[in-house]
Amino acid sequence: MSLTSQMGKVEMVNRALGFWGLGQVGVAIKGPTGVLYVDPYLTDSDGEGGWLERSFPPPVKPEEVTNASAVLLTHDHVDHTDPETLLPLASASPQARFVCPFTSRDTLVEAGLDGDRITVPEISEPLEVAGASVTAVPSAHTELERDPERGYPYLGYVIDWNGVTLYHAGDTVIYDGLIETLDRWKIDVAFVPINGRDFFRTREGIVGNTDYREAAHLAEELDFGLVVPTHFDLFAFNAVDPGLFASYLHRLNHERRHKFLSPGELLYFVREST
Repeated sequence: MSLTSQMGKVEMVNRALGFWGLGQVGVAIKGPTGVLYVDPYLTDSDGEGGWLERSFPPPVKPEEVTNASAVLLTHDHVDHTDPETLLPLASASPQARFVCPFTSRDTLVEAGLDGDRITVPEISEPLEVAGASVTAVPSAHTELERDPERGYPYLGYVIDWNGVTLYHAGDTVIYDGLIETLDRWKIDVAFVPINGRDFFRTREGIVGNTDYREAAHLAEELDFGLVVPTHFDLFAFNAVDPGLFASYLHRLNHERRHKFLSPGELLYFVREST
């Protein structure tokens, strides 16, 4: 059974969302009114006509994604904004809207996507997307950047849908103001990178993120209901042992829930009633 067929068979109860891992930071999210894809990277394109060696194949092909209500993109790196993925996906899902920062919009329009299908969100302004309320917040990869005329090139998203609040960080480090921004919400599920950064990867042009310690502390600081680590599995040159995160989080708070979401795996999340 294809991944999209599986999604079609899953019914959403109240206060529930379905999550399917896509690898790297990618995830498909099903609610009662549609399916959102966040940063789907479903090829091995490097964005420059070459190819990257994946640790595992994509769990679905771009042309098989016929069920996308919308696609949320966090920034213009090929493993987050991949025209080789997104143009076939856009053809397979002609109903899909695209929400992204201005840098990703430029890349997609240049690649041939109709600009009328693309929305660049205003920071901290909720946007209705397929029945969900989506709020863009700045991310910092590895520092907070802002174009004075066009806005932030790196975004995360807070999504309120069917009684569940989730945060997808995209790629980010923790910067002054991030915790205060996210503290506006009680976050039930958080997708946060754990691959970190260091001198040697930076020297090779590999842009870094929160490491496993920072991600664990962020979960504690903001009392995430469930934390889903991301950005540790797809490329051997930029991977990290996810067990380090699990061990460190256990040391901080053995009751803090976490989930490693494998490619193609379903996480059916139901928020506990209060």
